[in-house]
Amino acid sequence: MKSRKAMGAAPGATTPPAEAPLSPARGAAGAAPLLPAAARSPASRVSRALAACALTLGLCAAGCEQEQPPTRLVGQVHLTLLHTSDIHSRLFPYNLQLGQVDAGLGLGEATSIANVGGAARMSHIIGRERARSSRVLHLDGGDCFQGAPIFNFYSGEAEIRTLGAMGVDAMIVANHEFDRGALNLGIQLQQNASFPILAANYLLEDPAQPGASPLGAILQPFTVFDLEGLRVGVIGMGNLSSLTSIFEAPNRLGVTPLNTTEVAQFYVDLLRPTVDVIVFVTHLGLDVDERMIETTTGIDVVLGGHNHVVLQPPKRVRDCSRYYDEEKQSHYILLNDERSPEEGEKRRRYCTPRDVVLAHSGAFAKFVGRLDLVLSKDASELGEGHDPLNGFEVISNRYELFPVTESVPADPIVASVLEPYAQGLDALANLDLLVGYALDGSRRVSTSGGDSPLGNLIAAAMWLRLGIQTDFALTNTTGIRADLVPGPVTVEQMFNIFPFDNSISKMQLSGLEVQDLFDFVARRSSGRGCVSQAQIAGARVVIDCTARAAEGAAPGVATHVYIGAHDPPIACPNGDSDCPGGLSGSCDVEANRCWQPIDPIATYELATSNYLAQGGSGFRVLQRNTTQFDTQVQQRDALIDYIRAGRPCGADDRGELASCQRDADCAGVGEGYVCACPESVVEGAACRTGDAPCTQGACVLARCRDDVAAYQRDVCAAAPTDEVRRQCESALAPCSAAGEQCKYLACVDRRLGNFSDGRLRMVGQ
Repeated sequence: MKSRKAMGAAPGATTPPAEAPLSPARGAAGAAPLLPAAARSPASRVSRALAACALTLGLCAAGCEQEQPPTRLVGQVHLTLLHTSDIHSRLFPYNLQLGQVDAGLGLGEATSIANVGGAARMSHIIGRERARSSRVLHLDGGDCFQGAPIFNFYSGEAEIRTLGAMGVDAMIVANHEFDRGALNLGIQLQQNASFPILAANYLLEDPAQPGASPLGAILQPFTVFDLEGLRVGVIGMGNLSSLTSIFEAPNRLGVTPLNTTEVAQFYVDLLRPTVDVIVFVTHLGLDVDERMIETTTGIDVVLGGHNHVVLQPPKRVRDCSRYYDEEKQSHYILLNDERSPEEGEKRRRYCTPRDVVLAHSGAFAKFVGRLDLVLSKDASELGEGHDPLNGFEVISNRYELFPVTESVPADPIVASVLEPYAQGLDALANLDLLVGYALDGSRRVSTSGGDSPLGNLIAAAMWLRLGIQTDFALTNTTGIRADLVPGPVTVEQMFNIFPFDNSISKMQLSGLEVQDLFDFVARRSSGRGCVSQAQIAGARVVIDCTARAAEGAAPGVATHVYIGAHDPPIACPNGDSDCPGGLSGSCDVEANRCWQPIDPIATYELATSNYLAQGGSGFRVLQRNTTQFDTQVQQRDALIDYIRAGRPCGADDRGELASCQRDADCAGVGEGYVCACPESVVEGAACRTGDAPCTQGACVLARCRDDVAAYQRDVCAAAPTDEVRRQCESALAPCSAAGEQCKYLACVDRRLGNFSDGRLRMVGQ
């Protein structure tokens, strides 16, 4: 492996401008006291930082061991950046029903179920690509925490240790790293991180203060790598969009956000005289990445995350392109005026736009991105307008995306790091326990942008939970983190769908507050492509993404809100026109019943997550409610219990299966049903019913028996020899056991509410 010498900035060594006046504690132990305004300007801070660097270099020249003269690079230079982001604790492989996007990116055929992800597989790809490169860095874009059971039980220890085993060169911290609080994050990084942790846009509390997180002594704004003479400055930018809700959660954060443009330009100016290339690793989201590039100058590459998207190919965004001065015929950027920083005045810096490469490499351990850059500082290749201070410029790039599929071998080093955690999870939680059977699975998003099958299932589980049973229920769409994959439903899948340990809260809302709640959902949905940002049960809503509540207000209004059906019932076989007033969305076609519009002065009881009740994701209308009661019932547990209470596939209205002695007896139940009978089942790769007499047979779905049997066989898949595997399968009798389980496993189908019924109707898409 080629040498890659990292020279990081000491945490708190330089402090960029904040959006608000800074407190005397600058965020690092032993930091200097607050200086006068002029001394705290960006320019003066850059000067002081450079002076400190020069002093350090002078001291080393006098008494430090002399290193070899730096390599002098001539001509074109190659640099490879390996990028991962938003791993979300998917350290072990998992099954995924592929959509069109993932299929198009190489994970497999659309609608098929593929085994994807896993840190050991990712590490194999990263190691292979390192071996194929000379100058190479692996940079991770954060959100490696939260998303699978391993985080729920080990609080991030496994994720940090795994990244270290992969050989990551640097990572940034993002919003989900704070899910167990800043103190937990600081402890995990202190104990397990062996690589630089970056976040330039966070001003951290002094770690010497009682009860403070040690993050102020761990995080650093940037690090510099010497790759065979090519000096690469890597600057990290953490997430800001989710910072408020995290800050206001019970876990203390102790972070002050810094202005994106100001802090980015500050560190570009700081590093430019001493590095050849500047790479930003961000978790800002695609829109903010583009805005940051357009309002700064000097960045070469941005590797982004947070939106869970892949840019294939990467975008080329022009820096210094947001503002143009017609009089001077020149572009410029706006920065705080150092002469009056407290007054918020801006100064113009004129500059020449350049192309910046912007890449995003997906999420959930499904992909590894490789960005190859050809760099040059030869003026003849770069043309007029090239600023020599920018060092090497990107003259061409090639991006390759590597899908993490079942065909990728596992890195034995990373696999050995994960093995104790796998054994620990087996001991701590029976994640393989079956909850139900989903013939067609359940999607968390809807093609219409409104209510989704899985969203309706989850909201109903909250709404109808024994002891909760409110007028209506609401949860945030983004809190549902995975689809329900077709086949056997396990406890592990429940953790993947609901990785957050959120409980259900109840509260009383007036009709006016209900309207305010859904108006907020409408505005939030309008700003996200008119895709509903909430999932509901016990209510029906029409959301107009183009309407405005008042002139100048943000678009998005809940135009029709209904809670509860009319009593006595009013049928609506012809749709909304059959309901009183003929209002849009008032007819539940599935149930053939009209719903009741909300009464502004009536009181309605809501069930929601404690995260939203505390104001998470901007739900301030719930945060200020004083009637909240936390039931302590987790959303995940409510969903598990709701599914388990369902009826088996093929059961009648009483939940009973038809009895049988042979497969032919099940013809009346429906297509695809067989007689499950332990006396006559024939074991094999495909289960079948034999001719032996059957006394306690019941008609079950053939696919249920086959899929559960295949799931049982996975227990024997790791056997060292074929003979041991056969002995294992013989002892398990997977077909016989599967047939018996399918007599009791609940069927996740329409009878359980697994469908979209238009309860959230989106208008103006």
